[in-house]
Amino acid sequence: MRFLFTTFAWSSHYYPMVPLGWGLQAAGHEVRVASTPSLVDAVVTTGLPAVAVGKDIDLVGRAGSGKLHDHERWPTDRDKLSGVQQDLVKRMAHTMIEVADAMADDLVTFARSWQPDLIVHESITFAAPVAAEVLGVPTVTHAVGMPRTPGMLVRKDGPPLSPAYVRLYQKFGVAPRTAPSAWIDPCPPSMRVPGETTAPRLPVRYVPYNAPGAMPTWLIEPPTRPRVCITWGTSTVRMIGDAVIGLLSQVVEAVSGLGVDVVLTVSAATRAALGTVPDGVRVAESLPLHLLLPSCRAIVHQGGVGTALTAGVYGVPQLTVTQFADQMAVGDVLAASGAGQHLLHDEATVERITSHVVGLLDDQECLKAAKLLQREIVSQPAPAALVPRLVELAGRRASARA
Repeated sequence: MRFLFTTFAWSSHYYPMVPLGWGLQAAGHEVRVASTPSLVDAVVTTGLPAVAVGKDIDLVGRAGSGKLHDHERWPTDRDKLSGVQQDLVKRMAHTMIEVADAMADDLVTFARSWQPDLIVHESITFAAPVAAEVLGVPTVTHAVGMPRTPGMLVRKDGPPLSPAYVRLYQKFGVAPRTAPSAWIDPCPPSMRVPGETTAPRLPVRYVPYNAPGAMPTWLIEPPTRPRVCITWGTSTVRMIGDAVIGLLSQVVEAVSGLGVDVVLTVSAATRAALGTVPDGVRVAESLPLHLLLPSCRAIVHQGGVGTALTAGVYGVPQLTVTQFADQMAVGDVLAASGAGQHLLHDEATVERITSHVVGLLDDQECLKAAKLLQREIVSQPAPAALVPRLVELAGRRASARA
């Protein structure tokens, strides 16, 4: 059978889908991954065939990046968002519709030619259900693991469909699709925001894929002191650039004075922007976290869900220092579980960061909670275990076509 994966050009939204793509391909099915041109190289490095569709959109510029991290804590109840937060949600939704419009023509053209039996798409890649509706094939939405995922939960008093969203479908003469056939959800049950989903939920184990990389020789030997990882991902740096550097420098300063083995893993560009780092800090540019974290006793990071779940897989206590709404949600649920601690960026002095990291290293209850989260994650079905269910969904389309 044929499975078409699609996402917008943001690697942190594509990487959680990679293990499922591998599982389908290993089971003998055909897989293609469609996205705009700037993601093609990242797709190719995962070993899955890439298809370039549409054109790239400047996500940072469209979203108004200067305001993304300049607001108060986001409430769990979305009905209690401030005016600034509501405006941000609307602007982000408009941006993703613009991305969908830039992808839709080419995606529909490719789908008509290749004739997939099912489309698997990232949750805010709106061009995918358009193509699926045109072809009459089922869709499965693959969440990235967030506690809250746009569109996943039913809201009985939810707003009507955006006119711009409806126009995506009208262009092709089809009715809007409002829900997928199923949701694939790698978020551990204890981290989820409760509520009824718009379609059946297929739980899946989060299997880390943090980009390709080589294991350095220094990782072969166990550390002689507790090892603390510091990382800031790529999306945060991409969205707000130099505004990250001061905060990251504070984190490095705070952790480097604790007498622990500090490993800072960042991109080459972020490393260059940081300048000189304190003595004793090992810098590992673009080292995949799943290679490093098994040796770590704690991690300090920006609250990205991929980083948080990778740390969860290895039972590592976490300090999140967050700037964005989705990061705040991750930090809040980790802190509530006892597996981590959470600071907002404007609370994060060197002294407070130091105190929180010391707490992570000394608190056996935090370590116990991190190990509980680890057991919860690994108890979920592996991505390959979902293959029969996806084949079943795809088979309904294949049978109808035959």
